[in-house]
Amino acid sequence: MRRKSIAKILVFSALSVTSVSCEQEFTEMGSDIIGNDPFGFDKYVVQNIETTNGETTSANTRNLPVNNFGVYTHSAFGKTAAHFVTQIEMGDNSDLTSFGDNPVLDSVYVYIPFTSSVASTDSDGNKSYNVSNIYGSGKFTLNVYENGYFLRATDPNNEFETQFYYADEKPMFDQYKKGLNGSDRLNNSSNTAQNTEFAFNKSEIKLYAYNADGTPQLDDDGNPKVKERIAPGVWLDLDKQYFQDKFFANNKNKSISNNAVLKEYFRGLYFEVVDAYNQNALAQLDLSKGKVVFVYKADGTVDSETNQPKRERKTYEFNIGFDNSTSATSTATTVNLLESNFDLENNSVGNLWLKGGGKSSYATISLFGNDSDNNGKADELETIINNKWLVNQALLTVYVDRTATGLDTISSPKHLFLYDFKNNKVLADYTNDTSTTKSVYGGVLNTNNSSVHKYQFRITDHINNLIQKDSTNVPLGLVVANDITNSVMNLVKTTDKKTPITATMNPFGTVIYAPNASNSELKMKLEIYYTKEK
Repeated sequence: MRRKSIAKILVFSALSVTSVSCEQEFTEMGSDIIGNDPFGFDKYVVQNIETTNGETTSANTRNLPVNNFGVYTHSAFGKTAAHFVTQIEMGDNSDLTSFGDNPVLDSVYVYIPFTSSVASTDSDGNKSYNVSNIYGSGKFTLNVYENGYFLRATDPNNEFETQFYYADEKPMFDQYKKGLNGSDRLNNSSNTAQNTEFAFNKSEIKLYAYNADGTPQLDDDGNPKVKERIAPGVWLDLDKQYFQDKFFANNKNKSISNNAVLKEYFRGLYFEVVDAYNQNALAQLDLSKGKVVFVYKADGTVDSETNQPKRERKTYEFNIGFDNSTSATSTATTVNLLESNFDLENNSVGNLWLKGGGKSSYATISLFGNDSDNNGKADELETIINNKWLVNQALLTVYVDRTATGLDTISSPKHLFLYDFKNNKVLADYTNDTSTTKSVYGGVLNTNNSSVHKYQFRITDHINNLIQKDSTNVPLGLVVANDITNSVMNLVKTTDKKTPITATMNPFGTVIYAPNASNSELKMKLEIYYTKEK
């Protein structure tokens, strides 16, 4: 018994040190510690692991924390095209009634920042940025329309519970889109980089200063004066006359008394992607950080000489996107519309094909094999229980089939997510991992060995619960993950089954070797490190 206590203390100490390391270091470090066997652990490799491949129906994509936008074609997983719809909101809920008299728009633009950080700043104040969550450097055609389909917050056909919208509902929104002359795009700038040749520009955006009368301000050298420098993002100029007519003709703005009226009157913007060039360009956006901006002139104070009101230049920012943080300022409904031509049925022989997005493919993992005596426990698990081992560590390792996935490593999922498939909930190890990045639980892509890529999960608590607490040996689910710290389970269409929302947010995929892979070094494995009871 004393040896058991000492082992527990040593393992806890080792894990405490490990948890403060980065995610990739955890899996390697954990394996090295155990492999060197400083505590006299024995190792058992589970003999019976069975897997299946499956596919969900289309997932709910209402108000995702991350929205995909663009197009990406993968040699193994086909093409994904990602569009989105978002409402706009007034910050004060009644601002449109107080725009002043005779407002006339100078410009209307959309700005949605990328995920970025400043890399350097030169002597003139120009910044260069490190930009993440952009995949590919190609271009596509972008059409922005007024959305004509009303986005409800609650579902009147389901006792006014939350209204869900699904990834495959693009045809529904297509029926109601509006634009110039009925159906032309609103992003009709002469700059084709904003429409027919749209690309993600990672450069700093400069906004220039103007006088109250609309003339540009100049610096000491006679150059346009920079008013503001903002981080790289999606920047689109929209047709100002369209919005002038929509909001200000006949003083329409004065009847838009609050956001509820606004969302009914102007139902948002629809961003449609058209793959015109067969090039990869896809970004993951936090829409709640975006905005639609009106730059306009309105009557101001009366000029004492002319006895006429001065025209004053002003700006107004509408919020877009949905922010579910405690300090939420933007609650506009968004829907990510995801199209994919990946066909699991043609790729599911042998290995496990995992793909995220609107219609996710997943793997189920059943541990310990059959229950031949029908006593409610798998035979292999029962043997382990009877051995009365103290399990110090249990590691599930899965390996990437790099031949099947091809040469594209840009889109390789940085995480996989392992969970209780039967009950749609996280494992005990996930819950008990208090690190901010879930680095002890694991699931991070490990590429330290350039020829062998793998993911590894610590499921020690899960295995101990099976052995010591008689927990049910449920099948485990395995999916790609966009944010390993987000454990919300997401509804899928026409079923009560759910899928992790982190898989819905990640449109990419990977191929995993099954437990019966011919190469024993690459097949899925569960290793249990234990000490024998004395």
